[in-house]
Amino acid sequence: MPFLDFYQLPLQDFRPGIKSVAYSGAQLLLAVMTLEAGLEDSGHSHPFDQCGWVLEGHFRLTIGGESQLLGPGQGYFIPADTAHSWAVSDKPVRLVDVAKNS
Repeated sequence: MPFLDFYQLPLQDFRPGIKSVAYSGAQLLLAVMTLEAGLEDSGHSHPFDQCGWVLEGHFRLTIGGESQLLGPGQGYFIPADTAHSWAVSDKPVRLVDVAKNS
């Protein structure tokens, strides 16, 4: 499926509070996901770059100690091995995330 409508994709339960659909190729993984209001990740890192952009809602993303509230149309780039964490505000977030397919 080479063409996607990020607002119409059927998302499935992935983890508690997270729904997603992922498309993977030989080297990239593209995921569209929703994060429930109030959900947060206390921090992690991984050995590959990651990037994405917000479609709906707002969430605070911290990358390497720098924090910013992101909203629709805003994106992020997380270098490999860089600690990052996030917290969703009072409304759900829909975002597109791209990373290396391991």
